[in-house]
Amino acid sequence: MARALGTYGMAAHRLEEAITLAGDALGIRTQTFSVPTSVFLSFEIGEKRETMLSRVDPRGTDLSKIVALDEILRRVVERRLNPARATRMVKRVIARKPAYPAWMHILAFAVAASGVSRFFGGGWRELLAAAITGLCVGALAHAASRKRHAARLLEFAAGGTAAVLASLVTAMDIGPVSIRLVTVAGLIVLMPGMTITTAMAELATRNLVSGTARMVGAITVLLSIGLGVAVGQRIAGYLPGGLDGLPQSLPVWTEAVAACLAPLGFVVLLNARARDAMIMVPAGAGAFVLARVLTAEIGTDLGVCATSAAIGIVGNIYQRMKNRPASTVIFPGLLMLVPGTLGYRSFEFFLVEDTITGTQTAFRVVVTALALVAGLLLANVAAAPKRSL
Repeated sequence: MARALGTYGMAAHRLEEAITLAGDALGIRTQTFSVPTSVFLSFEIGEKRETMLSRVDPRGTDLSKIVALDEILRRVVERRLNPARATRMVKRVIARKPAYPAWMHILAFAVAASGVSRFFGGGWRELLAAAITGLCVGALAHAASRKRHAARLLEFAAGGTAAVLASLVTAMDIGPVSIRLVTVAGLIVLMPGMTITTAMAELATRNLVSGTARMVGAITVLLSIGLGVAVGQRIAGYLPGGLDGLPQSLPVWTEAVAACLAPLGFVVLLNARARDAMIMVPAGAGAFVLARVLTAEIGTDLGVCATSAAIGIVGNIYQRMKNRPASTVIFPGLLMLVPGTLGYRSFEFFLVEDTITGTQTAFRVVVTALALVAGLLLANVAAAPKRSL
């Protein structure tokens, strides 16, 4: 169970609490130490003590499997399922195929990229170019996932591909296109904003080793993407196009449509169950609208914190009412707020030797992530979750 929860993106403090509860239910004193790539477990039964190390292969968030694992864990804690049968069920969950076929995942990259390009102020040309770029990045991600060594180069290759495609689009006879906006939107799914937020949450809950390791991993991803974009821009200089333009504004109602489409793409990318879209799409759209209103009224930091708190409260209430993981509500809401693009922009400033702006932007990433974490911690006080997941 510990290995499975770590594999599908569970934060260290939640994982450790869940395993401790399971140990208590089974009459076993358990101590857990979790980092992104390993889980250490120490068991005490009477005079007997045993310590184990289990390696974890992080595969990203999979909400459908988290929901299934949560159900198994709940039944064990309630003593309605014995450990042997529960272990077999966990193995079946791990072996289960993804909730959606590959073509839907690739299409979800395009949907998310197109929606995010509208949030950044893109016009219809940017929406189209971002969708094409996202589609190609999604296909590249799917191809890389089949080979271990290729997967390690995904972020670098995707950054270069996005930069080249964004530049080539301007050679088409469709009018001016913002190359920078299209590049960032096309890469949005790979931006480690959620990882940064999870790392800050772990640091805030004193899981210092896991939080530091996860943060370094997120920074490495940003560096790989940024370096790939820099190489792609250099290659694009030898190809047609390359004229950066200003996006044309679109009606306000298009932003509302994008606020619904982007979370729909996240439903597929997070491998959530289809029926969970009924709660995930409103959660994502509501978080976006609430953040826009609050940041305009009370400032960016307080607005993000208040929105995060609202998402956390709704997620905890959903957990209590439906007996399902709060992550189903919290993840899509936070994905509309996470500071991944700010981290990329910070590295972009460093590349052009604008150290001051780069440092300021990096600090803004940390402040935004802290605001998100503070909101979630406040939510746990205002509406305490029933369970750890």
